[in-house]
Amino acid sequence: MNSRERILQRLYASQTSAQNPDQTHQATGIQAEHAAGWTQLAQREWLTSFKQNLLDNHAEIIETTTANWARELAQQLTARGVKRLLSGEHEHGKVLLNALVQNAAEQPSAAIDAHIVTTAFSKEELFLTVDAGFSVASAGLAETGSLLLETGPQEPRALSLVPPLNIILLNASAITASFLTLVQAQTLPAQLPTNVLLISGPSKTADIQQTLAYGAHGPKELIVLLLTDA
Repeated sequence: MNSRERILQRLYASQTSAQNPDQTHQATGIQAEHAAGWTQLAQREWLTSFKQNLLDNHAEIIETTTANWARELAQQLTARGVKRLLSGEHEHGKVLLNALVQNAAEQPSAAIDAHIVTTAFSKEELFLTVDAGFSVASAGLAETGSLLLETGPQEPRALSLVPPLNIILLNASAITASFLTLVQAQTLPAQLPTNVLLISGPSKTADIQQTLAYGAHGPKELIVLLLTDA
């Protein structure tokens, strides 16, 4: 059962409960059983489900390591013809920029104009001149193949919602069963994020003739760098 089928199953169960109050208890039991089933899976099974759900949603996965991810991404960006990249203000962004500088030294024709996001960048620049945005996810949800981003000054949400190419880094060890298990296991940080985004693939819409189309607005591509040794 893929992520779409699971979501539809829940919607049907909720609709049935609303129409027949006597079945509310039964539906609640089904949801509890479903959640319990996910928590009982081994972490490697979470990883398998997470990757398959992302692929089903037209995302691209690059499995790599903490030592190699930046260099591999630099090569990917060069191959895709990316000319301008914007990164969140975090350590991974600095590592990526260093890798891009090194890559450009070896291949001058492959130079990429890369920057850490600052207030100096206007919305006009973001919408019109930035080819790719680089962010770091704090968690992955196996049940839906979703990436969780905690946004704020150092990780602006527009960075993962506007540029045509959305790149997100995730540690495989940060994958959990579902949003429920994440909330149950996590204590609230001292400083709450501005927003929390759940990203499961590139942008899509079914507004026209109910036909699902990808890349209609926002990111046309999603690359997930999955650090398998972290």
